[in-house]
Amino acid sequence: MTPTAQLIAREYRRLSNKKRGTSLSRQGSDNAVSASDNAWRLHPEPYIDDGLSASRYARKNRDDFEKLIADLQTGPTGRDSRFGADVLMLWESSRGSRKVGEWVEFIELCEAKHVLFWVTTHERLYDPRNGRDRKSLLEDAVDSEYESYKTHRRTSGTVAFQASIGRPHGAPPDGLMPVYDEKTGDLVTWVEDPDRAHIPRELFRLLEEGVSLTEIERRFRAAGYLNRSGSPYSREHLRQSALKHAYAGLRSYDGHVFEGTWDGIVDPARFWAVQRILNAPHRKTTRGGRASHELTGSLWCSRCLIPITKIRDEVAYQCTGCWLRIQKGPVDDYIIGTKEEPGALLAFLARRDLYKRLAARDGDDQELRELRARLEQARAERDEFRSAKGSNLAEAMVLANSLSAKEQEVTELEAHERDLSLPPSVAKMIRPDTDVWESWEEATVSARREVARVVLSERGLGKPYVLPAPSRGRNQLVVERLDFRN
Repeated sequence: MTPTAQLIAREYRRLSNKKRGTSLSRQGSDNAVSASDNAWRLHPEPYIDDGLSASRYARKNRDDFEKLIADLQTGPTGRDSRFGADVLMLWESSRGSRKVGEWVEFIELCEAKHVLFWVTTHERLYDPRNGRDRKSLLEDAVDSEYESYKTHRRTSGTVAFQASIGRPHGAPPDGLMPVYDEKTGDLVTWVEDPDRAHIPRELFRLLEEGVSLTEIERRFRAAGYLNRSGSPYSREHLRQSALKHAYAGLRSYDGHVFEGTWDGIVDPARFWAVQRILNAPHRKTTRGGRASHELTGSLWCSRCLIPITKIRDEVAYQCTGCWLRIQKGPVDDYIIGTKEEPGALLAFLARRDLYKRLAARDGDDQELRELRARLEQARAERDEFRSAKGSNLAEAMVLANSLSAKEQEVTELEAHERDLSLPPSVAKMIRPDTDVWESWEEATVSARREVARVVLSERGLGKPYVLPAPSRGRNQLVVERLDFRN
């Protein structure tokens, strides 16, 4: 480029807040006037990031800013690269970046590519090779980052306070709808959406009964249920919906749960029961999420002391740790059985005292409902602590202490709840005046698996541990290889 050649200018426009920021079209018109005043040829393709923050607190990538950097790196100079210009036009310097480190690297890149900066609000051209110009650009970046910090502190502090008093925030989940103040337009609360609340209610009901997400997806599709975008619900969409505290009238923020100021559309006890189901380690199922065997996860290896979750060639349960095996058919016959000859599990469910025990205080009892809600919340929080990992020794010790305290709380609550009720999946299986085998046959495979885990536990028949075979060959007695431990 000769000294008299016309400079080419190319814009980068960014708008982080559509309510308070200067519009993209306004930035473009002001930049065009500046290019005309300076007799520059304006590149026809500006870089544009609409509604994306450039601060260190941003969560979304700025695709066009990354494209701008990539284009600059393709040639020895800005004009000879895909950027194709000599001047980068910014409406104000903070439109480039509010992160000092990122801004320094970008200035150095433009310096190496001989690209100048034009800041429209300053009405000034900056050359990053000039020490004074470089200092001005860096000072702007420091000021912008500090402003971002102050804004973030104000915003996060306000959001945290609003959460602590249970105020709703943002768009409500499907099934709830917002109520705004007629004068100010501010969000007042959320209320039930009478046209759509039945969908999340049905989702939570089915999950508590032990129906798999895959099966719920199929049922919702058959019923013609569509999400707010007009598409059928996917399995993952349903799972994400079931994790939303707002349905129970709760506000979740930064790992803490607060009582919301709005009425939920799902009972808190049911909500926490579903959280425990969704977060359980055994929730992982086989073959694309379809449960296929009732006893996987309920049998235990006596060597490795871990649940047996593998089915080998559809004929044997097999431990994934030591490869201990036991024939599937005889085990199923012994534990599940048939209508004519029920196995140990179904015989246990058929006991008369089970329903009497449950009916002594049913789910309509207020004290029991509150106890269940507290217990399910404590279990969900305990499971979160179990899966959390500290980044250093101090955090690990805090997590360990928190987990110990939470496990003690769960143990105490379970002691109160143990003799008052049975899990919903078992309760549904032993309805009065209903044959247990018929209930078993009507239940989904995932619901049967949940029942099996409850009955085949220390508080039921005992955990069935598979022992090594006393001899080789297929003619082995199952009763000799299953050790039910209470």
